[in-house]
Amino acid sequence: MAFSSLSLGAEMLKAEECREFAEQYRARANDGRSATRLANVLLSVSNAPLALARQLDLLASVESQESARIANQAMPG
Repeated sequence: MAFSSLSLGAEMLKAEECREFAEQYRARANDGRSATRLANVLLSVSNAPLALARQLDLLASVESQESARIANQAMPG
């Protein structure tokens, strides 16, 4: 059985949600109203959810491959 949000008993973040979260920080950093130091910190903070999004994409890919592998093993052949 693949490790998923169902096995955790809670809803997990989705990669797209992480990207949207990061975009909010980037938009604030680039709005022209933030001081340079604050803008740099906001941009730095935005990298964390982007990295998480990449990891969640990888997780989804591996889960899909694992599900296919298990399904293939279950097939008589």
